[in-house]
Amino acid sequence: MSDNRYFSKEDKFNFACHQGLACFNSCCRDISIFLSPYDVLRLKKALQISSQQFLDQYTYIINTGSGFPMVVIRMPEENDKRCPFVTDKGCSVYQARPWSCRMAPVDIKGENQFGFCFDSSQCQGLLENKQWTVNEWAENQGVDLEQKIEKTFNEIPARVKFTGLSAIDRHIREMFLMACYNLDKFRRFIFDSSFLHLFEIPEDVAERIKDNDLELMEFGFDWLVNHLDIRKSIAVRDQVFG
Repeated sequence: MSDNRYFSKEDKFNFACHQGLACFNSCCRDISIFLSPYDVLRLKKALQISSQQFLDQYTYIINTGSGFPMVVIRMPEENDKRCPFVTDKGCSVYQARPWSCRMAPVDIKGENQFGFCFDSSQCQGLLENKQWTVNEWAENQGVDLEQKIEKTFNEIPARVKFTGLSAIDRHIREMFLMACYNLDKFRRFIFDSSFLHLFEIPEDVAERIKDNDLELMEFGFDWLVNHLDIRKSIAVRDQVFG
């Protein structure tokens, strides 16, 4: 299969990555690795640090045309723009590596349409003999192609609308970043304020999200899509963060 050809889930492609390749680790330098909320959750747990520490130390935020910010891994200039989690032996957070790293070298191009992130001049792994289908590769790498956990997250841009008022829109972006990416801060927002009362959160839901980050993340997606109230959320913000 040529490097630039699109292929479907059923088509076979060649790939294997190992330390014997001259290009080993080179794909983890000077690239943009966008993080989903679930990526951040898994990485901060693997590193045993808070969401805030992870975001401050390892990422930066970019604005997009949609108005919703995106979180990107910082590739330090002083480290030759190499991913901070890469060592000479490979990825130090391999079990918690981001979704896009798991899928590489496969890149999603459309509905049942895939291509490669790199060509074989950059990635010699594409010249190896091991063959996969997309489904086989995704299963091997622990990837959910349909991203069921983040299904509601993907609905946010279509369901949450900006107003054109700078102060209000800034608040919406802050709520989005907190509820999706900064779960420790979001937990304070909920439990150190009148949030549970103002948003009429059932006791069983409050109990479920109190100590479970995955439940809290999914609750945050649903809250943004179905229950975000600007006035109430500003009141809660002021209670917790001044």
